[in-house]
Amino acid sequence: MRLVSERALVAVVVWQEARGEPYEGKVGVCEVIRNRTRRKYSSDGTVTGTILWGRQFSGMNPNDPNRIPSFKIDADDPIVQECLRAWDEAREGSNRVDGAVHYLNVALTRQLLGGHLPAWAADPANPAEPNPHRVTAVLGQHHFLKGSD
Repeated sequence: MRLVSERALVAVVVWQEARGEPYEGKVGVCEVIRNRTRRKYSSDGTVTGTILWGRQFSGMNPNDPNRIPSFKIDADDPIVQECLRAWDEAREGSNRVDGAVHYLNVALTRQLLGGHLPAWAADPANPAEPNPHRVTAVLGQHHFLKGSD
């Protein structure tokens, strides 16, 4: 018996990462999880292994203030239901983020990193801006980016 289903684990992560985003943004986060799983991109090829891969989804980091509260969410909560619907849509093959395997909230990331973005997201000519050659979509506050490989 599997104690925590992959669907429940995805709902937790999407709640952590995108609960305040529009539905399309939730689907985008789900597509990133799906894309990483399929490509084994920072993943062992399973949804669980993708989500729990070290330092990939900030809500799973030990110092994230939403990590513990996210495991107390209720399946009847409307936001949780939206997270579950978003995963179902992504699993059925939606393609809102055009194969992206990364995403970030640019304004929040700049704030946390002293005005810059992480190397995997930054424009080499302007480290405070996303690399325009890698951005595949902007949904809500999240920029979605393709991988460097």
